[in-house]
Amino acid sequence: MIDNYTSFVKKTEILCNGLFLDEKLIDHYKSQGIEISYGRKGGAGPLGGRYFLFENQTIVNAALWNDPSKSNFIIRENEDGYFLIYDSKNKSEHCRLKLVQNPTFYSPEYVTSDGIPMKKIALVHGIDCLSSTIYQKCVYHACGEGCKFCAIELSLENDATIEEKNSEQMSEVIATAKKEGRCNHMTLTSGTDETIDKGAKRYIELLNGIKKNFPKLPIHVQIEPLEDISFLNELKDAGANTIGIHLEVLDQNIRNNITPGKSRITYEAYEKNWKHALDVFGKNQVSSYLLTGFGESLEDFIKDVEKVISLGVIPFITPVRSIPGRENISTITSDKMVEIYIKTAKLMKEYGVNPLKSKAGCVRCGGCSAINDAYKTI
Repeated sequence: MIDNYTSFVKKTEILCNGLFLDEKLIDHYKSQGIEISYGRKGGAGPLGGRYFLFENQTIVNAALWNDPSKSNFIIRENEDGYFLIYDSKNKSEHCRLKLVQNPTFYSPEYVTSDGIPMKKIALVHGIDCLSSTIYQKCVYHACGEGCKFCAIELSLENDATIEEKNSEQMSEVIATAKKEGRCNHMTLTSGTDETIDKGAKRYIELLNGIKKNFPKLPIHVQIEPLEDISFLNELKDAGANTIGIHLEVLDQNIRNNITPGKSRITYEAYEKNWKHALDVFGKNQVSSYLLTGFGESLEDFIKDVEKVISLGVIPFITPVRSIPGRENISTITSDKMVEIYIKTAKLMKEYGVNPLKSKAGCVRCGGCSAINDAYKTI
């Protein structure tokens, strides 16, 4: 059985490099439930891969590639329910991974009462985190200032979703997913709209509808810093259990290039919102996605991460995953990523921040980052 530290390192390697599908085994992959979809095709997060479990049940979201230059980790035959992952660089077995199967409600015959395929309403992240982008448009994308790592509107362009979801649709999918054991908590995210509430009112309406039907379902929401921070109280009152206020890029100069629209939101605005969110949602229930791989120095990154942690915010750190056909913006190596995770985990323990106590959402799922795994090993 693989130990926790080894799975942490190997998970980080897969997060940074993904997995290569051998074309000679395509029929075998398909028979085992791997949909042949390479790279990122949409979504606001690091979508485009599949979730796998290590033998110790560590979960990882792996990008799938048909280009051997993208990854030296090759998915080979399936033995006893686990795919053998072969490291072509070191010519040895890397690990064994079990594919997390897609839920049955992804099938076309599963539709909402208003005729929308359920897969267009919400997807399962990890094992049991039902996730949905409730509003698939973004003001920054519309004015040509979208974040370079974000593919939120590609999902809409590819007809993989609808522009806006309502609580009736969401509740129907939740009920179906729960029957399969695939919805024990939920992540709701959204593109930013032009209103002063940044989409908070849309969340509040949706949350009220969902919580009326599923009052005990833990729900995570993600939103930009707000000028009127009283909306954070309203989100909590409507039923949000955890919140992500995502800075994404720590270095301001890099922010200006990578997130040209959002970069005008000051760090002070984030800090004000984080502090109030901690008062409202409680300890270990406020997080911020932090991407790395833009060429920043490790020392500067860790120094900036410590500022975030010192406030009580969980840093959900992920290596940036580029979108095929666009500029390749990732420069991070797995060795450096492991070092970042270990140093960050030590800082979290020093400041009393515990990601394992998050009630809902990305941090609780943990598939797209190895920060929880690093925390367990320190």
